[in-house]
Amino acid sequence: MKKIFFLFIIFVSSIFAENIDLNKLVNEAKKSHKHILIFLHISGCSHCVKMEEFTFDDPKVEQMIKKHFLFVDINVKDDGNVSLLTFKGNKINFAKHIGYDMYPSSVFLDENATVVFDEIGYKDEIKYLKTLQLVSNKSYNDID
Repeated sequence: MKKIFFLFIIFVSSIFAENIDLNKLVNEAKKSHKHILIFLHISGCSHCVKMEEFTFDDPKVEQMIKKHFLFVDINVKDDGNVSLLTFKGNKINFAKHIGYDMYPSSVFLDENATVVFDEIGYKDEIKYLKTLQLVSNKSYNDID
């Protein structure tokens, strides 16, 4: 009975393994002139949950993201792979590959798949809206 349950868990896990091809989003970003917003988080992180439940559920934040960004939610502990340019690997190695191992992290890519801005740690909806405005206006170019 334990074997059947274990096999069932493996089967269900493999069904829900999500592979993310960021190269497709880069192509979409080129067409739409939007930035890619990657939200990196980890299971069991209270700050990550706060961002999901409060910051991202704020109507103004939701509206801003829909209007100006291509949003990707990556739980680095989930199964599945991520592809971006020459990288292809699991989610936690992707986060490490692009230089982020603290969670939550919001990583903003331009249409060339270049990281143009980031926010590490929890941000409430007011602070996060300011970040979204800064990136959508490309004001990060004015920051030294």
